[in-house]
Amino acid sequence: MADSTRTSTTTQPRLRVTGVSKHFEAVRALHGVSFDLAPGQIHAMVGENGAGKSTLVAVITGLLQPDAGHVELDGRPVRFRNPLQARAAGIAAVFQDPNLFPHLSVAENIVTGRYPRSGPFLDRAAMSARARRTLEDLGFPLDPDRLVAGLTVAEAQFVEIARAVDQDLRVLILDEPTSALTPGEAAKLYAIADRLRAAGTTVVWISHRMEEIRELADTITVLRDGEHVRTAPSAEMGDAEMIRLMVGRSVVLEQVPRTEPLGPARLTVERLTDPGVFEDVSFSVAEGEIVGVAGLVGAGRSEIARAIFGLSPHLTGQVLIDGAAVHPRGPATMVDHGVVYLPEDRDAEGVISTMTISANIALPSIRRLSRFGFMRGRSERALATRQRAALSIKGEIEDLVSSLSGGNRQKVALARWLATEPSVLLLDEPTHGIDVGTKAQVHDIMRDLARVHRMAILMVSSDLPEVLAVSDRVLVIARGRLVADLPIAEATSEQILTHATGTAGSPR
Repeated sequence: MADSTRTSTTTQPRLRVTGVSKHFEAVRALHGVSFDLAPGQIHAMVGENGAGKSTLVAVITGLLQPDAGHVELDGRPVRFRNPLQARAAGIAAVFQDPNLFPHLSVAENIVTGRYPRSGPFLDRAAMSARARRTLEDLGFPLDPDRLVAGLTVAEAQFVEIARAVDQDLRVLILDEPTSALTPGEAAKLYAIADRLRAAGTTVVWISHRMEEIRELADTITVLRDGEHVRTAPSAEMGDAEMIRLMVGRSVVLEQVPRTEPLGPARLTVERLTDPGVFEDVSFSVAEGEIVGVAGLVGAGRSEIARAIFGLSPHLTGQVLIDGAAVHPRGPATMVDHGVVYLPEDRDAEGVISTMTISANIALPSIRRLSRFGFMRGRSERALATRQRAALSIKGEIEDLVSSLSGGNRQKVALARWLATEPSVLLLDEPTHGIDVGTKAQVHDIMRDLARVHRMAILMVSSDLPEVLAVSDRVLVIARGRLVADLPIAEATSEQILTHATGTAGSPR
C-alpha cells in the first residue's frame, strides 16, 4: 500500500482540471470533470474502458479541445493546440503503443525537435551523447545509435519516456505502461516513477492492474461514464471500494469452484518443437477444462498457442484433436478441425476495425453463410445479433468496430470465432488492456464456454491473478520448455514465478 507520508503538502496544484466536458456527436465522453493533481506525486487515474480517461488525456495534451471547462498548469490557465505545445510546457504522455519514428535512431527520437547543431549542421555526436546521458540517468541500457525499428515494445516505451524527460518535465502521463513489460522491465519503470516523483514531477499512472496502483499511487482518481466519481489518497480507498466506484457495482475476481466433471482429452500435444523458440512440449486439455499458460514474456507461451493454430512453418511433434492426429498446416486446417485462436493484438490481428460488428463476426463463417459466392445478409445479421447478445457487446451490429471500447473490441474478436462453433479455444492474453468490469465478464464467458458448452480452453496470460482465478490447471513455460504442470488447488503466484524464473530446479 502506498505510504501516505509521500503525499505532497504543497497547496498549489501542479495540474487543475475544472469542469471539462467533451462530446462526440451524441456520445458524451466527458461531463464536468474536475480534480487536482499535486506536484511530486504518483496520481493513478482508473476507470472502465470508455470511462473517459483517454479523452481527458487528449484534452490535457492538446490532442482535443474541450467543449467546456479548462486546465491550469501551476496556477496558470493553458489550452494547447497540439501535443508539441504541451510538451514544450512540460506535459508529456506515453501511450500503451509507442509513437516513435521507426526509421530514425534512438537518439534522433529522444531529441526530436530540439536537435543540437554545429553551425548550420546537425551535431550528431552531441545528439548521441545527450541521448546516452538521458538513457543512463534512467537506467535504460540502450545504444542511442540503434534504429527504433529494431527495438522491442518495452525498449520503445523506454525511448518515449527518455524523450519526455529530456526537457523540463512537470507532468508525465503513462497510459497502461506495463502492459507489454516483463516483471523486470516493469520494476525498472516503477523505479523511474519513484525518481521522477522525488524530483517533483507529477506522474499520472493509468492502469487496470490493481496491484501496481496499490504499490505506487499516492492519490487515486476514479472516472465512470465520463464523470469524475472520487479523488482520494490511496490509503483511504481500498481495492473493493475502487472497483465499486469504477463499475458502479461490486466485482470479485476470484476462482469459482467447478462442480462439472471433465471430459476426455480434447487437445493433446506431444513433443511439440519449434527450433529456437520452444522444445519438447507435451500436455493435454480436457473437454470442459481451462488450462492457463504462465511464464515470463519471451518464454515461448504465445508461440506455442500460435503453433497449435498452424502459424509455425517449422513445427515438429504431434497435435491431436479428440484423439485423432492433425497436422497444423495453417489456420484454415485447424478451424476445420474445431480449433480457433484469439491473438493478443486484437486490433492488428483479432478484428478489422474499419468493418462493422456484423461483418467482423460473420467473416470466419463466410462459407457457411454464403450461397453461390454471395453473403446472405439476413443470415449474417441473425448470427451477429445472437453473438452480440451472448457476449453483451455494447453497440449496434452495424456500428464500426473502431467506434468501440477496447473491451468490446475484444468481445467482437471472441464472438467472430465462437460463431464457428469450435471445440478448442486458444486465448492469448484475453483481457489485455481491458477494465476490471469487462474482465469479470470475459472470465464468466470463459467459464460458461468450458463448463456449459464443454469447450477445451488454453489461455495464455501474464496476469497471474487471472490465471489463478480462471484456470483449472496451470502450465508454466520457461525458456521454451514446459517446467511445471500445477493443479489449481496447489498453484500460487509465488510458486508460478519460482518455476518461471528457473529458481525451482531444472526443467522437467
